[in-house]
Amino acid sequence: MPESNHALVGIACLAVFAVMAMLMYSRRISALLALPVMAILMAILSGIPEKEILSDVINQGAVKMHAAYTTTMFGAVLADLMNKQGIAKSLIRWVAEFSGDNQFVLGLVMTLVTALLFSTLGGLGAVIMVGTIVLPALLSLSISSVTAGALFLFGISLGGMFNIAGWALYIDVLHLDPSSIISFVVPFAAIIALIVVTFLVVELRNWRNLKYLALALAIEFFAFPILSQRAAAPAAKAATAAEPVASSIVSAIFVGLIILAVTRHIRKTEGISGLALFTPITPLILVLVCHWDFIPAFIAGITYGVLTTWKRDSITVLTRSIIDGISSVIPAVVLMVGIGMLITAVRHPNIASAIEPIVKQVVPTTAIPYVIIFTLAAPLALYRGPLSLWGMGSGLVALIQKSTSLASSAIMGMLMSVGQIQGICDPTNTHNIWIATYLGTDTQTLLKKTAPYAWLATIAGLCLAVAFKFVPIS
Repeated sequence: MPESNHALVGIACLAVFAVMAMLMYSRRISALLALPVMAILMAILSGIPEKEILSDVINQGAVKMHAAYTTTMFGAVLADLMNKQGIAKSLIRWVAEFSGDNQFVLGLVMTLVTALLFSTLGGLGAVIMVGTIVLPALLSLSISSVTAGALFLFGISLGGMFNIAGWALYIDVLHLDPSSIISFVVPFAAIIALIVVTFLVVELRNWRNLKYLALALAIEFFAFPILSQRAAAPAAKAATAAEPVASSIVSAIFVGLIILAVTRHIRKTEGISGLALFTPITPLILVLVCHWDFIPAFIAGITYGVLTTWKRDSITVLTRSIIDGISSVIPAVVLMVGIGMLITAVRHPNIASAIEPIVKQVVPTTAIPYVIIFTLAAPLALYRGPLSLWGMGSGLVALIQKSTSLASSAIMGMLMSVGQIQGICDPTNTHNIWIATYLGTDTQTLLKKTAPYAWLATIAGLCLAVAFKFVPIS
């Protein structure tokens, strides 16, 4: 293809990108439709043969993310089971009673419990279920509605970082392994937790709470070097020796749980046992400690949840959870089908070679520009924009990976960092809309309240990626 045609194709593809961005921003078209349409239009404009569009972009692209959306389905079944069996409600109520009437303690603990739950939960249904318990608990101690909503959003975003169903997307798109992801997520989460403490101190305006901030800073100071070592010694290597022992322990635990379920069945027990409260973290432990794959880990988590809450109708409840859970994530599955098509299209030589020169000029590949440019560009993660992996960013990420020297770990660090803006602040998030409506405020108010702290988290994440040497200094 002549050089002039390359330039024209590149400009045309970027024009499609810009038009779709404006249509999504104005809410005239959803990301579910925009992504596959974008993929097909780019393929046509770049001169990809019709047969390849049908077989590669559409057919193979639609199943490219199969691992990610299958994992999402199993995660959704576990989340729905936790809702139906009352595990999440029991955990929140127990923690609320434990926290007492201290505003700061309740606010922080509720945020952390929300994070724990959303390491497994997902979707608007889960947000409503948890929110109708967490938000009234916060409001009961005269915490303002906007502050309560912001804390809930921080908790959802913080938990989402540990949601292994979400990791599947990074693994599929960037070809990273779980140990690489967790090596960044753990210290980054610690930084965000410190930002939440700071937010609470500022919002509650009580000088006595400064002691909590001082304590958090001290913990961060001593713990951060240990957490940071995860980057140099990934979890998969650190725990190899303990893996056989861990697997034996898991087997013994499940035998014990079967005995527990039989006992509950005979005694017709209806209440939630304390063991059931560990259900949200069961898959995470199996992935990180025993190095199970995601789907077996979720199946084990589902089994654990069923056995620890066993009732005479548990099989019926499990069946309903399978149906309702998978139904709840169909929009996410369809979105990932579109993402797969878009990634397949932009990686085609016709498109990649046309856009590669433009991407090389714009995307920073050294430390200081990396932090500055992506900090300033962070709002582009809103409205499923070009820096959102769950939107147009999926195509851009493929181009960055193919066209620049930026490592996959650096791209992940950037996406997780700017993703705080999208996950916490985006007025078009369905959970932001529900929270604002429930609290009698609006999404713009929540945006203004959370944006400075989410942006601070973005800067911290980008600096962390540089500190871990994901990005070269020069």
